Amino acid sequence: MFTTAASSPRRLHAIDAARGVALIGMIIVNVGPVTADTVLQRVWLAPYGRASVLFVVVAGISISLLLRPGTARRRWLVVGWRSAILIPAGLLLALLPHGVNVILTLYGVLFLVALAVHRLPSWVLLVIIGVFAVIGPLLFVGESLDHLGEPRPVLEWSGDPLALLHILFVSRPYPLVVWIVPFLVGMLIGRIDLRSRKTQWVMIVAGGIAAVGGVGLSELFGALWGTPDVGYGLLLTGAPHGQMPLWLISSIGSAALVLGLLLRFTDGSSPVITPLVIAGQTALTLYVLHLLLLAALRPDAGFAFPQGVAISLFVIAVCIGGAMLWRRQFTVGPLEWALRGRWLERA
Repeated sequence: MFTTAASSPRRLHAIDAARGVALIGMIIVNVGPVTADTVLQRVWLAPYGRASVLFVVVAGISISLLLRPGTARRRWLVVGWRSAILIPAGLLLALLPHGVNVILTLYGVLFLVALAVHRLPSWVLLVIIGVFAVIGPLLFVGESLDHLGEPRPVLEWSGDPLALLHILFVSRPYPLVVWIVPFLVGMLIGRIDLRSRKTQWVMIVAGGIAAVGGVGLSELFGALWGTPDVGYGLLLTGAPHGQMPLWLISSIGSAALVLGLLLRFTDGSSPVITPLVIAGQTALTLYVLHLLLLAALRPDAGFAFPQGVAISLFVIAVCIGGAMLWRRQFTVGPLEWALRGRWLERA
């Protein structure tokens, strides 16, 4: 029988909580700064390069559950509706002076990918994941070099549709050829029985090994051969958001570890986990809210580290506090209501 996390409220709460964890991590990273000189600073910046991947993995899980066999046939219309909102919304939000690489446009494109692949067998998805885990970083590095092998300037979008496609698919900040990997991993996770303790422990152990192993190998290769700035030597590096294989392995492993821990050890009714669950259930609204707050608060030069910590805590408190107050009166967040498109299922 096809089983998913949808059959268990506890597991749904754990997935919501994971989305809440990812949101908090993204707020910390987006407020910045992301350079660390001390051990405490490195601990604070642990979400850097990991939170957004967790966000995308959870998105893959959610779409997999939405489009699972036996659900309403018209749910593909809902997914298309979400893409139609998120793609332009991401482009418009990117125009604000918040200094953040907005991930919503990538989300919208990945949802279209989900429509194309959600009926494929799991083994085919695994093959696709393996292929893009290899060719995605290769294409990304190749795109950054000119015909002489020299670094090429980062392409900025100025309204040209072809330039936009180029940015979305192969260049920074979120190249689809790389980020399709964590999304499809999430879709596969959404197909398995997350109630199983064996599954949860596999996610914890394998995720932990991958998270540590990816970082360890990148450090080892750096010690042996140095850390290149450009070129195909980057393929052996693991810098956060470097788009390279070792970073993918480590960040996806971190996502699996967090999900496994939440699935195994949390209860949605716990007062400790409830704020994370509510934050996860209103993640789109809170994501947009934190961008608006940063657009109003961020100085041109960015924040110093102590300021960044203080502003991060302030933004997190405003977002989670506001979400909890909202949920006392309403069942879903305002932007989540618009995104659901439930009327399309009945069309």
